[in-house]
Amino acid sequence: MGIFFGVGRLSAQVTVPEWQSQYAIGKNKLRPHTYVWPYDKATNIRQGDYENSRYYMSLNGRWKFSWVKNPDNRPKDFYKPGYYTGGWADIKVPGNWERQGYGTAIYVNESYEFDDPLFNFKKNPPLVPYDENEVGSYRRSFTLPLDWKDRRTVICCEGVTSFYYIWVNGHLLGYNQGSKTPAEWDITPYVKEGENTVALEVYRWSAGSYLECQDMWRLSGIERDIYLYSTPKQYIADYQVTSTLDKETYTDGLFALETTIGGEAEGAATLSYRLEDACGKTILEKDCPVQSKESGNFIFLSKETLPKVKRWSAEHPYLYTLIISLKDTSGEIIHLTGCNVGFRTSEIKDGRFCINGVPILVKGANRHEHSQLGRTVSKELMEQDIRLMKQNNLNTVRNSHYPTHPYWYHLCDLYGLYIIDEANIESHGMGYGAASLAKDSTWLPAHMDRVQRMYERSKNHPAIIIWSLGNEAGNGINFERTYDWMKSVEQSRPVQYERAEQQYNTDIYCRMYRSVDELLAYAHQTSPKVYRPFIMTEYLHTMGNSGGGLKEYMEVFESEPVVQGGCIWDWVDQSFREVDAHGKWYWAYGGDYGPENIPSFGNFCCNGLVNAVREPHPHLKEVKKAYQYIKYTLKDPKNLTIAIKNWYDFTNLNAYVLKWSIVGDNGKMLAKGEQSIEVAPHATTEVSLGGVRLPRNIREAYLNLSWTPKKKSAFIGTDDEVAYDQFVLPANSQYRPTLAKLSEKPEIQIDPKTGALTSYIYEGQEYLASPVRLSLYRPATDNDNREKKGGAKVWRKLGLNHLVQRVLSVKTSGHTTYSEVKLLNDKNETIGSATFEYTIRKDGILSVQTRFVPDTTFVSSLARVGLVFEMPHSFNRVTYLGRGEHETYADRKLSGRIGIYHTDAERMFHYYVRPQATGNRTDVRWMQVSDELGKGLSVWGEKSFEFSVSPFTDENIDAAGHINKLKRNGTVTVHLDALQSGVGTATCGPGVLAPYLVPVKEYLFSFEIRPLK
Repeated sequence: MGIFFGVGRLSAQVTVPEWQSQYAIGKNKLRPHTYVWPYDKATNIRQGDYENSRYYMSLNGRWKFSWVKNPDNRPKDFYKPGYYTGGWADIKVPGNWERQGYGTAIYVNESYEFDDPLFNFKKNPPLVPYDENEVGSYRRSFTLPLDWKDRRTVICCEGVTSFYYIWVNGHLLGYNQGSKTPAEWDITPYVKEGENTVALEVYRWSAGSYLECQDMWRLSGIERDIYLYSTPKQYIADYQVTSTLDKETYTDGLFALETTIGGEAEGAATLSYRLEDACGKTILEKDCPVQSKESGNFIFLSKETLPKVKRWSAEHPYLYTLIISLKDTSGEIIHLTGCNVGFRTSEIKDGRFCINGVPILVKGANRHEHSQLGRTVSKELMEQDIRLMKQNNLNTVRNSHYPTHPYWYHLCDLYGLYIIDEANIESHGMGYGAASLAKDSTWLPAHMDRVQRMYERSKNHPAIIIWSLGNEAGNGINFERTYDWMKSVEQSRPVQYERAEQQYNTDIYCRMYRSVDELLAYAHQTSPKVYRPFIMTEYLHTMGNSGGGLKEYMEVFESEPVVQGGCIWDWVDQSFREVDAHGKWYWAYGGDYGPENIPSFGNFCCNGLVNAVREPHPHLKEVKKAYQYIKYTLKDPKNLTIAIKNWYDFTNLNAYVLKWSIVGDNGKMLAKGEQSIEVAPHATTEVSLGGVRLPRNIREAYLNLSWTPKKKSAFIGTDDEVAYDQFVLPANSQYRPTLAKLSEKPEIQIDPKTGALTSYIYEGQEYLASPVRLSLYRPATDNDNREKKGGAKVWRKLGLNHLVQRVLSVKTSGHTTYSEVKLLNDKNETIGSATFEYTIRKDGILSVQTRFVPDTTFVSSLARVGLVFEMPHSFNRVTYLGRGEHETYADRKLSGRIGIYHTDAERMFHYYVRPQATGNRTDVRWMQVSDELGKGLSVWGEKSFEFSVSPFTDENIDAAGHINKLKRNGTVTVHLDALQSGVGTATCGPGVLAPYLVPVKEYLFSFEIRPLK
């Protein structure tokens, strides 16, 4: 096996293996086509239940396996039936071998993992390392059912990384390069009655690896299903469904079917189709004769019109079912196949992206295939993904950056999720310049093969609304030609490519990680004139504690017609759950496997809205809130008149119930009601709920609005909230609650060296476990570490994480102690100055007023301005009036409703993959920290403030690279902040926006502290 190449000017030729050639994209594979699985019964087609067909056989399960680090050491004859594999290990198929104890999982982003000194290799396409190239040899046996005799048998490999040869019964079927689309071989001549053997020789790296440089774990092996299916000798080889709408009224369905019949038969056969609605009623049906031809038959059935068809959309995913039958001369069905069909249009109309003639907003996320097995994802996990997406108001998923498992498309069709399907092409490691493989026409066959296989495989899915030619591979002749080909075959969906920018070979301007200002600049661009919508392929990089600024993006999406949303990066953290030597679990990321010098891009693989086991991160709540389809404005607080905007594209709000309530800041319900409102899609109406007299014994009340469905759907019940909002209603600003009388006044002590409050005793109980100090730093978030201006690098350089208070003076006058301090870092450099006024009033309240004056010639950025102290861990129960019930930050608090919440320090701490600042609460009116007996402290702010209570110290959080490095020291850490920075998205995209930064200026703030009674 090999290919001849000339080397330099030498006249001699050398043989290199196929896996070192960009031309060796496959051998003897069947032509790409849509799935033509043979079904037992027509009723199974609607459920996509092909796996229980008697003509389907899964080869998933335990295979015999041999793994070597060098191709020369592979068992070269293992594919021969007589080769003994009794001494081999077993491996689970599908599943990457690195997740089963072989080789090393490597995570890098933009580079090629093999382009590294560890592998003694520099990138040199199409060549990859030889001596270090791992090879996995797989083998198993199978026995064909008796009723497969005298029929055609096909083997399908859905996904194998990166290159493989395949044999059946010792016969070489061929090879394949391209790991994310199915490869099939007709094995009819090579199978026999009784036991058969199948063998795969899989190479970790190949020339194809140069086109698979995606931001993901670089893993190897058989990662998707392998199976056999059987057809008659004459069979349905391919079919293409047209199921669109008329472009005038978008009410009539246009249906057409093209089929390809393969193989030969004796005499004439008949091809029949039947189109059924969701109730099983036949809508269309037709028969057509098939002639026996060696080259196969192409049959075009003329277009049919369905008046007032039920349209498919993400909101209403109505599916018809197409049943295709091939009958022999006696009328017996010999091949039964088909698919679900949705009538919809996807087009650019007047410069805007439209579904069924209606401009929509893309409210999406990018989704890598990831599980604890590697890139093998179970059906149950896919179902969990789509359930969470639908429950959190997402309407689009971008298959980043490759076609996914076929079941994912079935789910999206069935439950309603728009798909941007993307070809398995990314050559990021070559850059976008002259070396880009996009510009090298010798790579055109490989580019074209991947695009064509993506299209042919999935062309019949209504959920696919946009095709993507690939990701981050530069632009050039190869993407121009693949775009041209797609436009020649695809008449009903746009084609996009991000790196084409505003060149001709993209129908959508889809730049990633653009700022709000850049979106607005495009919307108002006049030269060249804007004729394409702007839909970001990636934005709002949600790595760690992230997702800040989504509100500003949504404001542009909803105000600029040509800017139509985007897909958040990304859906799920690509991390693995591991257990250390001490039995403590943690999330593993890049660099955690292999030697210290393993190529790695750290935890950049952890950017999900959910973690690797699909537990939501706090920022998913913000996405649900921002993406919700019902928005409000309070027009008149007296009569509670609200303007309601319906952002649904195809749903009247009469499908939902509006439930409203008014709750006082004491937690008492003051009024409530519910009603049904007619609001057409994209329309606005005003509704008056009526005036409500607020009592005098509260400072404010909260108008809460909530929408729930009248009818349940697949993942959303009638009690599930799909949209909500809240408005603050002023009541009696002068009201002050009556405080219970204390048995004694608290006792405090001030450190004469630091000016800090070091002791707070009430009824003999010491409440402080550390001094109360000024705090200007936070345990760095992933975004903080990548801020271009300010951020953690600046904070650490300034020494804000090692702040020292040195007393200039301490004075006591009456019940007030004044301390003036100089603020220094660990290098003895001056940060600024601060004064603290500690006053114990008659009612037992300790007032702590702080004035902070930064040295603006030295300090350029601040994380926060506030106080920090520790309390004994027994004081871990938390109650507060503020935004909750989850963490919020200045630029990520839309989702938090003001109310009274009860929680504790453990629940407030969110375990991001890499420990970092977490647990903050915003717009807080008061908070309490207590033990299980109710003893503790209450805190009020002169203004609303922010706070957090953590079971770990800031220093521990900041130093811990993994969560198993977090250590409890018997205290909880309390932060009381006048102001804290937002979180932004600086890991990839805009940092914290100006309104959410902490200005470097003088601050005056105060807190009132009192024992709980």
